[in-house]
Amino acid sequence: MTLRDVRTPEQALVYITDCNLATVAHMSMLKSKKKGEFARQISIAQTAVDWMLSMKVDMSGTRAEDVVSGYDGNVRKWAEKQR
Repeated sequence: MTLRDVRTPEQALVYITDCNLATVAHMSMLKSKKKGEFARQISIAQTAVDWMLSMKVDMSGTRAEDVVSGYDGNVRKWAEKQR
C-alpha cells in the first residue's frame, strides 16, 4: 500500500503502522542506537498492532501481518529477528 492508496481510516492505520514497523526494523539493524528511542518506536508499533487486532483491520501483505502470524503479535520479538 502506498500513501496514494489510503482512502479510509483503516487504511491509514495500516499505512502508518507499516511505516512505523519499517522504522523499527531499520533501527534493529543499527549497531549504535538510542535504546530509549528504539523502545519508544517498539511501543508505538505494539499499540498500533494491538489496535489493528482489536478492530479486526485487514493487515494482509504488511509487516503487521508478519508480526501477528510469526511472532504472536509481539513487536519486540519480531524486531529482535530483524537483525
